[in-house]
Amino acid sequence: GDPAKSLSWKEAASKIGAVPISVTNKNPLPGQLSDNGVGGAQMADVSVDVETGVVKINRMVAVQDVGLVINEKLATSQVYGALIMGVSTALYEERIADPVTGRILNPNMEFYKLASIGDVGEFKVHLMRGPGFDERGVIGMGEPPVISPVAAIGNAIANAIGVRVTQAPFTPARVLAAIAEGEKA
Repeated sequence: GDPAKSLSWKEAASKIGAVPISVTNKNPLPGQLSDNGVGGAQMADVSVDVETGVVKINRMVAVQDVGLVINEKLATSQVYGALIMGVSTALYEERIADPVTGRILNPNMEFYKLASIGDVGEFKVHLMRGPGFDERGVIGMGEPPVISPVAAIGNAIANAIGVRVTQAPFTPARVLAAIAEGEKA
């Protein structure tokens, strides 16, 4: 109620500082979903056209620990979807913002490409099951497998062309620029 004691939103936010917020649920209650021990690994096999910079996904393999698998078809499908989303992030998705206003300049599908069936190549998903996995119960798996494809594809591109493309999405222009920079070195 006292205007002398008020702060603007910017002033209040600046008092928080850059301390991250971290929450860990080490002992979920029975029946609750846990993210404890979520993990996986992904590998990508790509072809890179060194004249055009176009990256083609040949094959991706995802090995995912999801704890107790209740519905194998649904769990596998979730990982397939994550791989598709990861290919989109790695090769196509780029949010372009106006540096002054922060307004998104490509907010619709006209200029924001997502991976289609012809872009993803062959996928293989393996869910970790059995002793050491199942007794932990159901653990979250919706987002973890969507993180790794960018790194897997970036590493495969670096392996293919001998130089790392340092910014995703790995567009043809960025791939060609990395190749040119690598030739100078």
